[in-house]
Amino acid sequence: MEILIIRHGQAVDDAPGLGDAGRWLTGKGRKVTRRVAKWLAKQKDRCPVEIWTSPLVRSVQTAEIVAEAAELTDEVSVIAELSPSRDTADILRLLAQHQGGQPLALVGHEPSLSSLVTSLVGDIGWTGMKKSGVVAVSWDGRGPGVVRFVLDLKAMKAVDPAKDTQQQASRAR
Repeated sequence: MEILIIRHGQAVDDAPGLGDAGRWLTGKGRKVTRRVAKWLAKQKDRCPVEIWTSPLVRSVQTAEIVAEAAELTDEVSVIAELSPSRDTADILRLLAQHQGGQPLALVGHEPSLSSLVTSLVGDIGWTGMKKSGVVAVSWDGRGPGVVRFVLDLKAMKAVDPAKDTQQQASRAR
């Protein structure tokens, strides 16, 4: 299974009367998310064909921007298991049962997404996701998965984290 794990874009710090769940994307958050969504849409094997999102406003907005760029005709699925307070095991169970299209995009929050990455691929020294960040993972539903790429938001290119770690180790010697 190919999974695109996407952190929501930058959101307002406070949504008076709406609480944390009601925080929406800032202008910058929309702009960066649109760039990421357009980049994903141009990637033949990396463009999502199905999207699951946390029910929080900023994640739903991020998911809708990605869906529009990918020209998806099916709805974005709101999945409670992607809420920030949920246990990673909940989403892993859903992923293991998933029979739909791939790549499947999951839009959510930190630190939950980093916990999910670690649960999928093991402890690789994952340092977390930036807002609007993307990490692609291949997972067979049982054993450890493999990180395929991390999107470098500044350069807008896929980076192989294994090669990047090897290059850093070579430079340190």
